[in-house]
Formats: sequence, C-alpha cells, structure tokens
Amino acid sequence: MQEQRKKRGAILLAGLLAVSLLRGAPAARPAQGSLSVELPILMYHHLLRESARHGKYVISPDDFAADLDWLLSQGYETVTVAQLIGWVNGTGSLPEKPVMITFDDAYESFYEYAFPILQQRNCKAVLGVVGRYADEYTASEDHHINYSYCTWTQLDEMVQSGLVELQNHSYDLHTYEGEKKGSMKVSGEAVGDYEQRLRGDVGRMQSLCEYWCGVTPTAFVYPFGSVSAEALPVLKDMGFQAALTCLEQVNYLTGDAGQLFSLGRFNRPDGTSAQQILQSQ
Repeated sequence: MQEQRKKRGAILLAGLLAVSLLRGAPAARPAQGSLSVELPILMYHHLLRESARHGKYVISPDDFAADLDWLLSQGYETVTVAQLIGWVNGTGSLPEKPVMITFDDAYESFYEYAFPILQQRNCKAVLGVVGRYADEYTASEDHHINYSYCTWTQLDEMVQSGLVELQNHSYDLHTYEGEKKGSMKVSGEAVGDYEQRLRGDVGRMQSLCEYWCGVTPTAFVYPFGSVSAEALPVLKDMGFQAALTCLEQVNYLTGDAGQLFSLGRFNRPDGTSAQQILQSQ
C-alpha cells in the first residue's frame, strides 16, 4: 500500500486559496491551469462488528456511519467518478464540498452494512470489485460475513439503486506474493507481454460488469495501489477515464482530465476517524 507521495508545497497553498474563493456555489469547470476544487477521497475495505477483528483495513459499521454523519454535518456531499468525469468534460458540476467514499474489494460486509447506511443517508459510494471474488461467491453457498464477497446479484441490486458506482479492481490481479504485486509489471516481463496480460484481465472484468450489472466501469482501481507506468496507455486505450491510487493526499483538481488518472485516497483504519484524517491535512 506504500506509494511515493507527490510534492505539494505551493500547489496546495494555491489550491486552498482557490477553493476558498469558490465557497457558496457549486464548482463549475474552471479554466485550464486554475486550481479550484479540493476533493478528499476516503478508502474503506471491510466492516465488521467484532472488535477483535478491527485493524488497518477493518472498522465497525457504527464507525463508518459516524464518518458519514460527520461529513454531512460539515457540508460535504458524496460524489462518484461519473460526476468527476462530467465536471471535467463540461457536462456537469460538482457540489461546493465534494468528498468521495470508496470501498475496495467488495466484501459482502459492504452489502450487509455499508449499503443500508448509505441508503439511510442518501449517500453515494464507489465500489472497486475484484471479478474473481464475485464469480466465486456467486457460485458458492459458503457465505460468512467475516470473509465472503458480494455476489453479482447483490452488486447489480446496489448499482440499480443509484447510490453505488461499480468500478474495475481487476479480475484476478489482486495478488501480492513473490514478484506479483497487483497489476504492476513483473521485473523482467516484456512490455508487450505485460500489456497483453493487463488488457486481458481488465477486459474480462469489464465484460462481466456489463453482463451482470449493465454498466461499463470508467475507472481502474489499482490493486494495492501498485502502479506501473506501462499501465496508463493501456487503460486509456481501453476507454478508462480515471484511476484510483493509494497515494494519501487530497486532490486539487483544475479540470485537467489527466489528473483523474492519479486520484489519491486516504485509507481509513480503525481508531482514526474521517474527521481526524481530514482535519490533519
């Protein structure tokens, strides 16, 4: 999950000044080069009630609900990748204080706990789904909240609600063992072989999302945040318009479409609330 942080310095200061000037009105697309929209993105994984299981990637449903309640009390409005793309393309706008809620992996706990919490508050979330997991638990009767993943039927139900945006977290690249680190190019692997492997896996996931849920993901969620430079041209050629990383930084957006391919996110661990994360920035 470790990635090199981007230098922010003067850019962050300029972004904060620009954002302060826009308070009180929805953010329309700015002129190129004009820093204007501050977008924090929070990254969640698994929700469980059993406190003994809480940790870096597992928190309680109550803590997730409390995070949303604090965000709403501060005037934040949840947005999706589609809204970001629409804003960049000039076909839509963003709220005054946008925030993106993302969940990686699509554990069944998202369906059991997070989805009802989102419904109760009319909030949106972006769900990065691993296709192999969805396939396995669609075919299996072995379901337990501690370890199972959402079925395609559950995913379709949530997509149809309009509150959950499904995005591509790979079909079977969610592995971190030996030289295999997510969707990264393996050392010594020929570029052509890597591009073919990435295209085949990600394309398979695209087809499954279209078949089961009637949607075509527009963002790639890098497994473990592991990024290879060779991946970007492949993703763009496949029609993706954004990518979610694990760089822990606030996004300061100018309307440049290229920025959407390196969106940073803050992991939300047990014991550190969304309020604490965002107020420390």
